[in-house]
Amino acid sequence: MKTLKSILIALSIMFCAGVAKAELKANEAEVTFKVSVDCQGCKNKLEKNIPFEKGVEDINVNLADKTVYVKYNTKKTTVEKLQKAIEKLGYTAVPMAAEAK
Repeated sequence: MKTLKSILIALSIMFCAGVAKAELKANEAEVTFKVSVDCQGCKNKLEKNIPFEKGVEDINVNLADKTVYVKYNTKKTTVEKLQKAIEKLGYTAVPMAAEAK
C-alpha cells in the first residue's frame, strides 16, 4: 500500500511538472531584428546585456547577416520592449519577423 501511494505521488509530481513545462512553451515567441552591428565588440555588448532583459530566454547575434534572434516569454516582455533595449545600447533595430509558438 505504501509503495502504491509513493508511485501515485511520483506520477502526480511528474504530471504537474509536465503541465508547467507545456504552459511555458505556450508563452514562448521569437523575433529576429535587423541590427546595425558591425564588429565583435557589438556582438559581445548585445550578448552580454540583452539576456538580462525580463523574459529573454535565448539570444543569437549573427554579425554576417547583421541580425539578432531572440526567444522570449510573451508574458514577461514584448517585441517593442526588446527593440527599445537594443536601441538603448546604441543600435538601430528593426523587427524582421515575430511569431508566437
